[in-house]
Amino acid sequence: MLRDRRKVDNGSSVRVGPEIQDEDDDDCFARTQFTNGDIFRMIGGILILGLLAGRLITGSVTWNIWRRSISQVDLVKPSAYWVGQDLPRAFSVNQLQQFDGSNLNLPILLAIRGQVFDVSRKSGLYGPRGPYHRLVGADCSKSFSHPTWSMQAFREPCSNDLTGLSDEGLQRVVKWVDFFQNRYPHIGYVTDSKPLLA
Repeated sequence: MLRDRRKVDNGSSVRVGPEIQDEDDDDCFARTQFTNGDIFRMIGGILILGLLAGRLITGSVTWNIWRRSISQVDLVKPSAYWVGQDLPRAFSVNQLQQFDGSNLNLPILLAIRGQVFDVSRKSGLYGPRGPYHRLVGADCSKSFSHPTWSMQAFREPCSNDLTGLSDEGLQRVVKWVDFFQNRYPHIGYVTDSKPLLA
C-alpha cells in the first residue's frame, strides 16, 4: 500500500488521498457466471453440429435411426421406376452412363464387378453433389479394392479391370459386392465389362 504525501509550504506533511490499492488483482479472480440462456445456446449448438454431422456422414440428419427398422426385403426391393421391367436387365457401358444422377428422372446406378445396383435411396451420397458420385454411372470396381479410408480410390481413374490386384484387394471388392447386395436393389449387369475374377 502506498501513501501519497505532499509537503505543504509550512513544512508539515499532509495526507492528500486515501490509500491506493492495486485493483488489477481483483479482476483476475473474477468469476464468470453462465446464465440459462448460455447453457441453452451451447446445447443447441452441439445439437445442430450433431445433426449436420449426421447429414454429412450418413445422408440423414437423424443418423438413419428410423431407417434401421426397414426390413432386409424392403432394402433390396426395386423402386417404382423398375416396375414392369424385366430384371435383371443388361446395361452397356454407354447406357449405364445415363444413370449417374445428373437426370433427376432416372435412378442412380452403381456397378461393381459387372453387377448393377440402384443406389438412388442414398442420393445424398451418390448424387451429383455427393462424395461418392464418381463411382456411379460406370463400373469402378478397382476403386473398391483400396482400404476404406484410402484416398487412392479417388485419385485413380475409374476402371473395372481387376487384373494385377492383390488377394487383399480382391477380397475388399468381394466384400463391397456383398455390401451392395444386402443394402440396395440388384437391377442388372454390365454386358461389356471385363471378365470377373474369382
